[in-house]
Amino acid sequence: MIEWSLGGVSVLFALIAAVLTAAEAAFTYLPRQEAEILLRKQNGRSLQGILLTPIDHLHALRFWRVWFEMAAAVAVALLFNELSNNVWLAGLYATIAMAAIGFVLVGVSPRQLGRAYSSRVVWVTSPLVRVLRLILGPIPRWLIRVGSAVTPGADHADAAFFSQEEFRDLVSRASDAEMIEDSEAELIHSVFELGDTRVRSVMVPRTDMVSIDSGSTLRQAMSLFLRSGYSRVPVIGESSDQVLGMVYLKDVAARMHGPGSADESVDSIARDVRYVPELKNVGDLLQELQHESTHVAIVVDEYGGTAGLVTLEDLIEEIVGEIVDEYDTEAPEAQGLGNGRYRVSSGMDIDDFGELFGLDLDDDEVDTVGGLMAKTLGRVPIVGSEVVLDSGIHLTAERLEGRRNRVSHLIAWRQPEDDGSAIIGNPSGASATKGTTADNDMPHKEGMTDHDES
Repeated sequence: MIEWSLGGVSVLFALIAAVLTAAEAAFTYLPRQEAEILLRKQNGRSLQGILLTPIDHLHALRFWRVWFEMAAAVAVALLFNELSNNVWLAGLYATIAMAAIGFVLVGVSPRQLGRAYSSRVVWVTSPLVRVLRLILGPIPRWLIRVGSAVTPGADHADAAFFSQEEFRDLVSRASDAEMIEDSEAELIHSVFELGDTRVRSVMVPRTDMVSIDSGSTLRQAMSLFLRSGYSRVPVIGESSDQVLGMVYLKDVAARMHGPGSADESVDSIARDVRYVPELKNVGDLLQELQHESTHVAIVVDEYGGTAGLVTLEDLIEEIVGEIVDEYDTEAPEAQGLGNGRYRVSSGMDIDDFGELFGLDLDDDEVDTVGGLMAKTLGRVPIVGSEVVLDSGIHLTAERLEGRRNRVSHLIAWRQPEDDGSAIIGNPSGASATKGTTADNDMPHKEGMTDHDES
């Protein structure tokens, strides 16, 4: 009779341990955002309590899982002791049996089930996890304190529910281990940053917008399109705060080469304007513009005035970086200016840059000329910033480009070895001589869309 009791207790404890293993895998694997969505849909009080103190519940869950595994092992050992009447054989048989049961029935299979059906498992087991946590009382907090004392300085972040920070850390580690390319890691990080970016930080500011006055003719609009290189221009009234519509290049061309007249007003073909607040999330706006098949929107501030303009391309560039099409002018990476001077792109690889001067430049921290200049200077370079590398190469920031006004090109030349001028040394082997801003070198970026005809 006792053998059957011990056998039943062993099976029961092993099944409970399996359920808790599946629950632990589900709570660890499920993203917290999905758990919050699940809570809003089904309004579970147990899950709500777990979300408030996820670490305490996860530690309680692990405690009970270990307890039931150990209890099952003890019950199996007692069962074999009753059957064999030999404590050593009983211990050997119990070890073999629990190794098989623990690995297959308690360890592997429940974890796979919990990850495959994480949402369902979390919802079904949340009342059990909540009860087990309440039974332990303050013990989980004591366990956390003990663990913190044993491993001081370790990261004790929210271990329950898979978080965005954990995923980003995985991506960074995969990139450091060269499992994925740096460009792929940058792309993944850009997607996450998209949710934290506001439209205000990517828009073309109001002062850089190219617009056309209400009442202008189609001929004037076509001239503006050809001179500016943009395909969509806002039509304004008395000021930029009064945006009356958006005129498209293809609409102007179709009307001028159709039944219309070149002296017709642009107001007659202006399209409705899409307005968006400057604090709107970039990710949400990208989805809305895709759904509406809209490529441009006017950004308004908290007072309803025009803050700037944002295009679909601006939003996409937040993910993939600068987009250059066949209409954009792109200077070569290196352009000879004579007398050993070169105009180089800030994104030029330092190995290619060294070849211009017959040198072998190598740096473990940066890959581009712009990065090398910023590292040597010790701050973000601006127009007029200068540094001298230990190889005798002078770098001067020449001009800014892009929506964020970053240094795009530098002037480089090498100081002759027989020149008596001294190079001021520093730990990085270069000297930062000055950093000034030359307003005349800053390009005036006009804030319209590129030549996308869709």
